[in-house]
Amino acid sequence: MNICYLLESTQLCGGVRIAFDQARALSRLGHRVSIRAKSGTHDWYNSSIQVCYVNNLAVGFEPGQKPDVVIATFWTTVKQAIALNCKQTFHLCQGYEADFEEYSTLSKEIENVYRMPIPKLTVGPWLDQRLKEVYGNDSFAIYCVGQIVDRSTFRPQLFPVRTLFRRIFSLPVRVLVVGNYSVSVKDIPSALNAVAKLRDAGLLVHLSRVASEPLSEEESAITQIQSYNIEMKPSQLAALYRHSDLFFAPSRDKEGFGLPFAEALASGTPCVATRIPSFLGFDNCHDYAAFVPQNDPAAMANAASQLLRDPAKISFLRRRGPEVIRYNYSADKVARALDQVFLEPVKP
Repeated sequence: MNICYLLESTQLCGGVRIAFDQARALSRLGHRVSIRAKSGTHDWYNSSIQVCYVNNLAVGFEPGQKPDVVIATFWTTVKQAIALNCKQTFHLCQGYEADFEEYSTLSKEIENVYRMPIPKLTVGPWLDQRLKEVYGNDSFAIYCVGQIVDRSTFRPQLFPVRTLFRRIFSLPVRVLVVGNYSVSVKDIPSALNAVAKLRDAGLLVHLSRVASEPLSEEESAITQIQSYNIEMKPSQLAALYRHSDLFFAPSRDKEGFGLPFAEALASGTPCVATRIPSFLGFDNCHDYAAFVPQNDPAAMANAASQLLRDPAKISFLRRRGPEVIRYNYSADKVARALDQVFLEPVKP
């Protein structure tokens, strides 16, 4: 089967990585998979995927190259996907954009796009529920295909000796926070304020940040950041997860999935995360992180402090996180789910 993903840009970010990971997983099943994008570069990806850059995503394909399946990956690419008039058209939903503050002025336009009667592919059942709340059960078919976490890249350390060294030599606690400060659903300010509270309580903290935008004055004013990294390659980010003592996942309840949280779990990094539907949906047993209310820096700081005083709990989380991701978020599982959707008759 010939399958094509449409991207506005291949600029490195979580949503783009997921499209590449799905393409790679489907290729392993024997499908011919490509990505069509308007801009960007994909040299950050460590696997060979056919990528074609075009000025117009809806431009026709060469004779014999037209895909059997085209997948829109963001609300802005849906109309172009439909215009290609392929045998099957899908809309991959990694988060419902109309819920995000940044798109408040575009909410009606986004809703109109979602009302187009093409099947939706979602990364988790919490998104199925949200779409049904807004559009009912009869507007379009919804297929929950799950999410991919690249466990070949994001994996735990065999011997996490840093925890022992930190206790013996009183090294600073390495805290990692990933996400753009300007994206409201990520709620990075809550994580930074939690770090500030830990420091006010006398804890030595080395704070690392990863984002796809430059450090703003507003962010740097909250608390000191020792390491600020822009657009880290997956292999670099994986090393940072493994060398961190704690990962803070402060997202709000409209978070579509939370890939950095999942990658931190896969890396065996103990996590403090907000109690939101997507994060709690990773596994029925909510024992893989220390969960706290959203938008509550004091609760996040308190949970982190308690974890650091509980070596047994830290050891448990280092084992439990990779276990949850290994069981629920394999590439093979998602590829098989997509393959089944593409091959079965579309639901009315």
